Order: sequence, then structure tokens, then C-alpha cells
Amino acid sequence: MLNRPKNVAVIDDSDAVRRSLSLLLTARGYAAMAFASGAEFLGSPLKNSFDFLLIDYKMEDLSGVDVLRALRGEGVNTPAAMVSGWETSGLERLAIEAGFAAFIRKPMLDHILFSLIGPPQGGEGVPRRRPKAEGAA
Repeated sequence: MLNRPKNVAVIDDSDAVRRSLSLLLTARGYAAMAFASGAEFLGSPLKNSFDFLLIDYKMEDLSGVDVLRALRGEGVNTPAAMVSGWETSGLERLAIEAGFAAFIRKPMLDHILFSLIGPPQGGEGVPRRRPKAEGAA
């Protein structure tokens, strides 16, 4: 196992959620990279370089389920959790049936998030430099 930070992708159309999750993850020792849409993530050459994915359920372009199905169709098997502020019955079941490792309701509790991702060290995805924070020069 490598002794480097795990790479975590945050895919959410809410700027506030992307920023707060990215800050939380990096403060805990993870390498986080944020994507503003499912299409942006799917079009990224880095999409197969992450150790864990946090994917919002309801985004403007694609749903989290659509994003995960597209990834699985391309052979990308990175573990993923669906994240949503929606309180609909059956959404957690939909997430698990679609292949998500877990469903996390917003606002999320830190200990739940970190127990899913695991310790920050020991990432196995493609090593890369920590990305600049959104809006950074």
C-alpha cells in the first residue's frame, strides 16, 4: 500500500457543497478535487485516478445514478457514495441498487463520511499533485 493521500472526487453542482467538502477532506489529509457537473467529471482525463467518489444525486445535467452507470460502462470501478439533500423514500435503495457503496444524506456527519472513505493515507489511484482550490490563481 502506498503512503500517500487518497484521491477523492467531489461531484456536485452546488458551489458551496463542493468547496466545503473539498476543504473538509483536505483538512483531514485527503487529496480532493471538485467537479461542478457529472459531464465535467465524465469528460475529465482524471476520472479513473480517484480512490473514492462522492457524487450528488440531483444535478442539472446528469443524475448521480447516470454518472455512476456511465463510469461502470467504461470499466471504472472506483467506490462511490451518493450524496443528497433530498429526503425521498426509496432513494437510498435506488443508490445501492445502482451500485453505490453507500447513500449519505446532506448535511452529512463527518464520522460517517470518513468511515466510508477510510484513512487518508494509502491511496492507490494515480498519484498527482494536490489541485488548487476552486477560484485560486
